[in-house]
Amino acid sequence: MMRTLRATRGPWLGLLCAATLLLSACWPRLQVELASQEERLPTPHFLVTDPEHPERPLYNTIQVLDREGHVVWHLRAEPFGDKNSVSRFSYGDAPSGFEAVEEATPLQPNGRYALFVIGKNRGSLHFDVDAEGHVHAVEP
Repeated sequence: MMRTLRATRGPWLGLLCAATLLLSACWPRLQVELASQEERLPTPHFLVTDPEHPERPLYNTIQVLDREGHVVWHLRAEPFGDKNSVSRFSYGDAPSGFEAVEEATPLQPNGRYALFVIGKNRGSLHFDVDAEGHVHAVEP
């Protein structure tokens, strides 16, 4: 009986471990959100939190793409690394210690965008801009 119990426990334990790894690998570690419900053009503000580093999120790249996948803003830490990352930034304004790889293109009313914050971990926020220029978080 003991041998049968071990034999059946092994595959289930392996499956549980694989499922846990798969789910944790897909979960973004950085949380990215709008700074408030009142964000609007031309410079909405964003917040980044890093549960692993509550004192300051760690990232080295910020990228915004439009609905066609074109880069409309791309920043990289200079020198490269996560020493200059901040928890709050505004679209089009490079935080101190970041350089523009691609200068910000004005966000457009009725546009859909995706913001990616990347480092050892990553996070994203998808957002729409309505006809009046208000910014709203949306599901991907």
